[in-house]
Amino acid sequence: MEYLTTKETAKKWGVNVSLVRRYCTQERIPGVIQRDGAWLIPEDAKRPMKIEPGVKEPVVLPALAQKLLRQKKKKSFHGLYDYVQINLTHSSCRMASNRLTRQQVETIFRKGKVSVSFEPMKVSDLVEVLNHCVCVDYILDHAQEPLTPKFIKELHYQLVFGTVDDRRKRVAPGQYRSPKSSRRVPFMLPADQIGPKLKALIGEYEALTEVERRDILRFHVRFERIFPFEDCNGRIGRLILFKECLRHDVMPFIIDDKRRNRYLEGLREWDDDPGILTEVVMEAQSRFDAQIQLQNLSEHRHNFLSAGVMED
Repeated sequence: MEYLTTKETAKKWGVNVSLVRRYCTQERIPGVIQRDGAWLIPEDAKRPMKIEPGVKEPVVLPALAQKLLRQKKKKSFHGLYDYVQINLTHSSCRMASNRLTRQQVETIFRKGKVSVSFEPMKVSDLVEVLNHCVCVDYILDHAQEPLTPKFIKELHYQLVFGTVDDRRKRVAPGQYRSPKSSRRVPFMLPADQIGPKLKALIGEYEALTEVERRDILRFHVRFERIFPFEDCNGRIGRLILFKECLRHDVMPFIIDDKRRNRYLEGLREWDDDPGILTEVVMEAQSRFDAQIQLQNLSEHRHNFLSAGVMED
């Protein structure tokens, strides 16, 4: 039997690739198979019938999100879940001026200890890393759920609670920026507009019938320009980015500190040149995809060796 990729099938049916991927995860295409993380659709497969109005489609997590949740449940510290926790936490916190090294973040996550450093360590850096690891678990546990202001506030609460800024009342966990805020950021909305604007943004985004990379990036840019919280808006935004990629079966990505300037330029110039941010993200997606393939090879090797031992 001949098979087509999701891209080839989407072109054949005249639909978006994300819709074909959704059909696959919902098991609505007979004979579809998955090989090395990619869906293959029988060449003679017919497009599934539309679900009747008023009937909700079953919520099925994409394969990658399911894999991360399985590894999280098993507390697997040598798989993709481990990679996401350490690299997403280190990279996103580093972009926000956290000075902990990747090795220190890894030790904190895996062993609950802090490796010795020759320079003074900020208490906030340590607490923020611990909190960020909790937030990664939170977005994985709620990957299939729609975005809401309540969810975003809870994410911010978990990230900020217990930090030095929280204890000194410089930032309110889970609360929008106050009208008395002294923060001055380009594009930043007045505090009294945060609630209505964020609610409208989420409503517009959730109304989309199909969500692709560009839609997720557009949401991210507009979220950062609203600047809803006194601090940690970038980290919250990047956590949401990762969650929404998992939810809509878009290749996730982690933007590291080396691409910080280009990433910030992409946010600023989105209206005139969305290609800047898109280029940064596509490069990050390629790196993440390579990590997935590496993990798959490692798993296949483990299974092969296990089978060999059993045969002996």
